[in-house]
Amino acid sequence: MQTVYDEFPYPGAAFAQTHPNRLATVATLFGMTPASVKTCRVLELGSGDGGNLVPMAFSLPNGHFTGVDLAGSAVAQAQELINQLGLTNIRVEQRDLMDLGADFGEYDYVIAHGLYSWVPPPVREKILEICRSHLAPNGVAYISYNAYPGGHLRDAIREMVRFHTRHIGSPREQVRQARELLEFLIQAHPEEDPYGVFLRSELQSILKRSPAAFYHDELGEHNHRFYFHEFLADASRHGLEYLSEARLSSMQIGAYPPEVTDRIRALAQGDDLAREQYADFLKLNTFRQTLLCHAELRLERRLDVAQVLKMSASADVQPVSPHPDLHSTAAEEFQFQTSGKITSNHPITKAALLHLGRIWPKALPVSELLQITRALSGRDRAPDGAPAAEDSAWLLETILKLYAVKFMELHVYVPSFAAEVSERPVASPLAQAQIRRGVFVSNLACGSTEIQDETVRQLVLLLDGTRNRDQLLTDLRARVSSVEITAEQLEMNLSRLARFALLTA
Repeated sequence: MQTVYDEFPYPGAAFAQTHPNRLATVATLFGMTPASVKTCRVLELGSGDGGNLVPMAFSLPNGHFTGVDLAGSAVAQAQELINQLGLTNIRVEQRDLMDLGADFGEYDYVIAHGLYSWVPPPVREKILEICRSHLAPNGVAYISYNAYPGGHLRDAIREMVRFHTRHIGSPREQVRQARELLEFLIQAHPEEDPYGVFLRSELQSILKRSPAAFYHDELGEHNHRFYFHEFLADASRHGLEYLSEARLSSMQIGAYPPEVTDRIRALAQGDDLAREQYADFLKLNTFRQTLLCHAELRLERRLDVAQVLKMSASADVQPVSPHPDLHSTAAEEFQFQTSGKITSNHPITKAALLHLGRIWPKALPVSELLQITRALSGRDRAPDGAPAAEDSAWLLETILKLYAVKFMELHVYVPSFAAEVSERPVASPLAQAQIRRGVFVSNLACGSTEIQDETVRQLVLLLDGTRNRDQLLTDLRARVSSVEITAEQLEMNLSRLARFALLTA
């Protein structure tokens, strides 16, 4: 059966928020006992070309992974990558979701990313039915979907471009003409015009998307949006319960003034799910990545800070000062690579951020981090005998707060990769296979990285463990003759690949 995704492919990528490590971590924080990440069973609905599922199977060789997609060309690409990597713990099938029966097996994690809003109502019902009937008792289901109230603005834009392209048959020509219309609308209004401000803020983000994403998201036949309470009602009919959002940062309203957050809590009248809906009203939310579990489970609606001590933590962070003071209560500023800055005057916080930044991208057990931070800050030998219990409580609370706002990562499972460059470095075979296909590669820390620099791309392909620095430099210069490559640049690029978690040895 030919689909529009065969005609206009939608390239896949690894989404860290769907990884079993993330799902298990969030579930644990809310009081669940999820399946072990190492041996998990994962089902991805709408797995496409395997861009998300294959990296999971590659990094978790003792797990079992199943993907289902209707587009035959995408399934063929996924199978080609699976064969290249020699993976035996994954199968990807071309199947209609409506045909999945009770004999399809049980899974610890079910993923439906970029699917629910883009299928007709009977298929949406089937997705929820699959989550109910094929999810293990302590399993977690991930479903992303477009949301209201912010979706009303996107609806208006979608209706405009669909009207404008209603007589055009070619998907690529539809994208071209739709973009032309949006660019015209932006230019037609002065910057201070309220309608122009709205158009600019919405349309500029849309225009940054790839043609395939733009077409399938804005011009496709199906693009349904839901209020949070509507989605929960549908899930509840299928015996599923709200667990959390995959990104806890999307649940936070602490950036607003206290009088605003107090009012939201008052409106919710103690109902955590109502509070989530009011938060969507406040933030004009357009998208959700919701985690569900079986309704029979008893959940804690407050994050369990004690669980943090059993996890590992990582953070891509550097102190602004070259020599931060860890022993006093002097304030120090820390810059996170993707999240912004924070300032702290607590010795334990400062020491923890300094050490995690030094070892990035490695994750460290929080129990070990506590010992290291007490030593770095001198609190383990302070004259007043700073109690370890007090420091432990402070560190756990700090880590949980930073995790909740996406400044830090927590892990119940620590992936394996080389954080330092060896004498004869080896790149991930997955990254090498993907780099031959495009610019996005999956790293070994459950995320993805874009590599457009041709020098770095060729370097990745050379890292097979047979070359030392001199041999790498000679072969790299032969492959990339258009630019001058120095030994210093080679070392810098190797370090970058290590920090991207793309090296295995």
